[in-house]
Amino acid sequence: MSLFQSIMKLTRRSDPTTTLLALDPANAEERPAVLAARAAWLLYALAPLITYITPVYLALLAQRVPLTEREIGLLAGAESLGGVIAALTARWWITRFNWRAAALAALLVMIAGIVATAFTLSPDVLLIIRATASIFGGGPLIVIAIVVLSESAAPDRNFAYAFTAQLVIGLVVLLLLPVAGDALGWTGVIILLAGCFVTALPLVGLLPKRSANPAALVVPAASLTRPSWLLLLSIALLSASTQASWAFSEVLGSDVGMSLSGMSQLLVGSTVLAVIGSLAAAPIGQRIGRLPAFIGGTAIILLCVSPLYLVLGPTTYVSYYLIGACASAFIAPFQLGALAGQKDASAAASLMPAVQAAGMMAGPAAVGLTADISHGPLWSVSIAVAFLLLAAPAFAAAAWSRNLNGVPPPQSGTPET
Repeated sequence: MSLFQSIMKLTRRSDPTTTLLALDPANAEERPAVLAARAAWLLYALAPLITYITPVYLALLAQRVPLTEREIGLLAGAESLGGVIAALTARWWITRFNWRAAALAALLVMIAGIVATAFTLSPDVLLIIRATASIFGGGPLIVIAIVVLSESAAPDRNFAYAFTAQLVIGLVVLLLLPVAGDALGWTGVIILLAGCFVTALPLVGLLPKRSANPAALVVPAASLTRPSWLLLLSIALLSASTQASWAFSEVLGSDVGMSLSGMSQLLVGSTVLAVIGSLAAAPIGQRIGRLPAFIGGTAIILLCVSPLYLVLGPTTYVSYYLIGACASAFIAPFQLGALAGQKDASAAASLMPAVQAAGMMAGPAAVGLTADISHGPLWSVSIAVAFLLLAAPAFAAAAWSRNLNGVPPPQSGTPET
């Protein structure tokens, strides 16, 4: 039995792993919804793949095309640009286009954007290629995936499994990328990344053609309820916290004497624990409720941060990034599930990529723009903690205002739809 299957068994309340992964649900009427949710898991994981592997991807690209720090920063930012633009324009296109056709077009753009990097050595042209791929490829893809997951019958579990798929696929690609680069150079990188998106092409046929509630998708942003705005704010702040910490993990690792190989092993371990954390979210949330589980996960992060300020060394560094990754992945699905429970969930979900991408850019930027006033190696951790301490009350306020702090309703039938 694989590690993934073992984790799934441990985190399921009663159904065996085979039920979860079976391709043919017992109820034939539920089969399209089940398969649509599973397709959305993988599209949610693939859409931001380049962003997930940016450090290694850009390091390999820099071996082929000399890049300045400014160019590296612009290329990294371009990968998140699509999520913001696609989400902010979703009211216009999300109800006008067939989702299957849109997802197919987005995947083809992603593939073309990867292959096109082989035909230029100009950083400016590369920036245009990657920005275009993000705006017309990754951005629309993740918006469609999020809306499909939000409209599913079990959004908490589906977001948890989608997040898990994102972690697992990202880790595998991250480990294979240097191998592909060493074997075939940039051609190997292109084959590996393009291959990931080519294998996803059959998934588009499993998606619904349109929303089951199209009117909800075009609700003006100003019409969103207060709890939805608070949840979106909480999502942005948690994204900022996570990225502020992880974007500078290598810098802090060097300060405590960690080797590159040691930090690579830490990445593997943290991702495995993040998978466990995200999978544990659904059953624990069902037992004790979203708000207690979210506050508990936040408390765990704060507890593993504290030793860094007492004794900064390899042990406290490793503990923070391992336990913190697990706890952060544990609390994230509660935000997404709570948002999916709102009456304006579909409209709010279409903005989710924008707020997530904005948070992912804001976290590292906050560290970089304030680095001059810091005189210690833990500044990035301090900024991450500040964002986390803002995210928790935003989530709590939303939960109290709409009674989302209770136990989510039990899921019957096939749990992942």
